[in-house]
Amino acid sequence: MSLAGVYTETPTIFLQPRPLARYPGSFVLLPLLPRPRLVKPLPAEVWSKVLSYVIEDEDGRIGVPVSERRVSLRKRWRLLFVCKPWVEIVLPLLYSNVHIFTASAFEKFAAHLCSSDRRWDSIRRIPYSTPGRWVRGLDLSEMAPSAVESLSVDTHLTRLFPLLPSLTGLCLTPEMVLSNRALAALQCKDGIGELRLLKGLKISVPGDLALVQPTFVAKFDPIAELLWHCPRLEQLEILCTDTINAELESVMNLDLLGLLRDDGQTLSLPPTLHLPHLRYLSLSAIPICPLLLTLLRTPLPGLRHIVWTPYSDVDTTPQLGALLAIHGRNLISLSISTPRHLPISLATGDARPLALLGSCPELQYLALDHPLPALAAHSDGPPQPHPLRVLTIPRPSARFLRELEVLLPRLPALTVVRARTVRWLRAGVSGKALEAGVQGEMHEWRRRFARKGVRVVDGEWRDPV
Repeated sequence: MSLAGVYTETPTIFLQPRPLARYPGSFVLLPLLPRPRLVKPLPAEVWSKVLSYVIEDEDGRIGVPVSERRVSLRKRWRLLFVCKPWVEIVLPLLYSNVHIFTASAFEKFAAHLCSSDRRWDSIRRIPYSTPGRWVRGLDLSEMAPSAVESLSVDTHLTRLFPLLPSLTGLCLTPEMVLSNRALAALQCKDGIGELRLLKGLKISVPGDLALVQPTFVAKFDPIAELLWHCPRLEQLEILCTDTINAELESVMNLDLLGLLRDDGQTLSLPPTLHLPHLRYLSLSAIPICPLLLTLLRTPLPGLRHIVWTPYSDVDTTPQLGALLAIHGRNLISLSISTPRHLPISLATGDARPLALLGSCPELQYLALDHPLPALAAHSDGPPQPHPLRVLTIPRPSARFLRELEVLLPRLPALTVVRARTVRWLRAGVSGKALEAGVQGEMHEWRRRFARKGVRVVDGEWRDPV
């Protein structure tokens, strides 16, 4: 009986199956797998960069249903359970952009931040508690609180704003109006000057005609006072859904430009704001009010995009005309939409035409709604070229086609005309169906504009199949 032996004088391993034999043999042991190499651990900075790309990709999913977004948010929180070193990396990233969909979830979030702030001691070198100081974006736009929950949400916002010193983006729910105490808490919090995005800010305008008289506009209202503390603001969205009576609608005939000039020095106008970085402005259903006058008087050199929604179905040329006359020189995008709750009225013959192209000489994207305004005023001089590239209308009409064909020589850069509420019929439909109704009008537009090299697309930016 022989005993097998193994000896390793060198890194090579030799086997001796019969070490007691007279002439024992040996052979080299060859490993079946290559020797694993030691992998250096990735630094925390690299893991932070990789995980930030993953989380930012999830944040950029716009237009996804709320149910899918909520499932995606739950999956992101599972990253905390991969390994212990990831906790310190992932937790600040998860709190950097907070999306809340229900009032109950917002109540839990506010309670967690308040309890964490109470446990934060003064021995630490950082004066702000975690996770409150990690929050840079707070999105409540999908939340629809009831009348009972609105007071609770407003109370939690009042307690929460002082705990968010690094907040740069705030999207509020358009279902509720912030109280003065919540506006004061937001205005007085640390870091309010770094706020870059403010959307969903709903205001309430009294429907009394006496409140829009010049004596009322002598000082800041709470919203304007808040905006005065946000010099770095880049995106602003304000909406109002109050019902305005017919007496106040008659003020629409007021000469806003003359009111703002105040040549006789008889009015006490509101002070101006300082918003040099504002690029995007959305005003939804805003009547004549001190806030609108303040925005009209404020110089906005960086403004490039305006979204305007009228608050009634009457002619809103004075407000929009004054807005474009003052801030339209540098616009590259203008969108005019009509609220769904308002009837679609036709333009009256005595209404003053709104020459959009003349007021916005740098405009490249224009989206219109009913009633379709006049794009340019009639002039006897030579036509000046305009850099408009994309035009969006609700649906084609014969009247607007004639006006647009007259303006085509002035629009050498026009490449796309989009019908927002129309879809091309699928392939296989009969030729008579393609030439009837709106589809026939769309094909007629397509034939006429094809000679000029202009595409006519549907609401999904598609050409006909």
